[in-house]
Amino acid sequence: MSKSRLVAGLGVAVTAALFATGCTAESPSPNASAAKPAELRMLYTTDEANSAAVASLVPQFKEKLGIDLKIDNQPYDALQQKVFSEFASSSSYYDIVVVDTPWAPALVQNLEPLTPYLQNKDLNPAVADSNVGDFIPKVFYDTAVYNAESPLKRYPEETAKPDPSAIKSAGFDIYGLPIQSNVAVMGYRSDLFNDPQQQANFKAKYGKDLKVPTTWEEYAQAAEFFTQPDKNLYGTTVMAGVGDWATDDFKTLLASFGGDGTLVDQDLKLAFNTPEGVEALSYYAKLAQSGHVPPGSTSADWGTTAESFDSGLTAMTINYHDLKLADNVKGGTIGYAPVPTAEAAGPHFGTWMLSVNKNSKNKEWAYQAISWLTAAEQQTAMTAKALHPSRASVFASIKSDNPMAPFYETLGKSLEVGVGRARLSNYTEVSHEVAVAVNNAATGSSSPQDALKTAADKVSTLLKSAGY
Repeated sequence: MSKSRLVAGLGVAVTAALFATGCTAESPSPNASAAKPAELRMLYTTDEANSAAVASLVPQFKEKLGIDLKIDNQPYDALQQKVFSEFASSSSYYDIVVVDTPWAPALVQNLEPLTPYLQNKDLNPAVADSNVGDFIPKVFYDTAVYNAESPLKRYPEETAKPDPSAIKSAGFDIYGLPIQSNVAVMGYRSDLFNDPQQQANFKAKYGKDLKVPTTWEEYAQAAEFFTQPDKNLYGTTVMAGVGDWATDDFKTLLASFGGDGTLVDQDLKLAFNTPEGVEALSYYAKLAQSGHVPPGSTSADWGTTAESFDSGLTAMTINYHDLKLADNVKGGTIGYAPVPTAEAAGPHFGTWMLSVNKNSKNKEWAYQAISWLTAAEQQTAMTAKALHPSRASVFASIKSDNPMAPFYETLGKSLEVGVGRARLSNYTEVSHEVAVAVNNAATGSSSPQDALKTAADKVSTLLKSAGY
């Protein structure tokens, strides 16, 4: 899962150091005749970006490129600290670095801009531009396209087919290639929704047919209906514990109720302490306090909610990966659907990208490595290990007999309408304050209005302290 946490030591001083080390002269033009290294080193995460899927390609990588790929896997918090410290010291040790979207605004000046590589035919012998146009537009622009001098800015046409020349002409560049795309999707117990007795009971209670919810009103009603104490069953989950998970729940609802799900726009206007924000958080708090979610939900995170659903405790959930019911859930089956909407669709999403270290001594080969690893053929192969693809053609190629086809169909559709994070160098701290507000409203310790007002005051102070 793409996630961010408040990591000690990653403050204003480190961010300033990163900008200082990143403000170097433009790299020389890539040389297609650059000497081939014996190995390339890549700093990567663990389960958060499906390290098993990437590791499965190492033998083919060696066969294709004639280079050993040495992968250093680090769990999320350790990885974040390692990535920031490597760049702060201008280290050239790693040729390739995996970057999570919350970090990119602070790191972008330390990443190699890829347009010169993408436009060099000798570095792309098989597919011109590494077939950048095949990436899902919203995913590509949110993940990899930046103006390094002003990372707050967003490419103005986020649904246009990605084109390196157009991106460069608009004053932006490409700083990585997307590898693992995560987005909020709804999982539900299809066996319960299809059960004739449950359908009859729902019709008797509400006077309408039971169906998979497409609106938040229907979602709350289904959660109420499926809360059946005699079956030890709750309707759904919330992940209202203090952490990025709570922020993600809220920003999905904020975008859905017609607000700006990025939380802070590119003009630094706070977008969450708004009427839409109050409406979204009021809905969330009511659901959290309804009794239709498992006990302890106000301290739950991604793992907790997945475990609740997988164990058969809930009929629905919202998460970022495929789900698996435990063996004791007899006859249980899972369906997937986009998260419900109100005024609009805007599920939270975030994608990991593979980037070339600007200090690498092997940049041409590092570029060819990430181009190969993120190509459609390789992404398709990695779906066998449940990779979340970032290319439209990979989703289109998944056959209906694939056991994960229903999940992939929903994942692909949801990525096309996803809403990312604010482009802030201190997003982790901003997210933390929003998560505190969500938790305070969910527990009832503050009203939604007061919780968002307090968060807005603290976020304003954070932005000023970061130099915005």
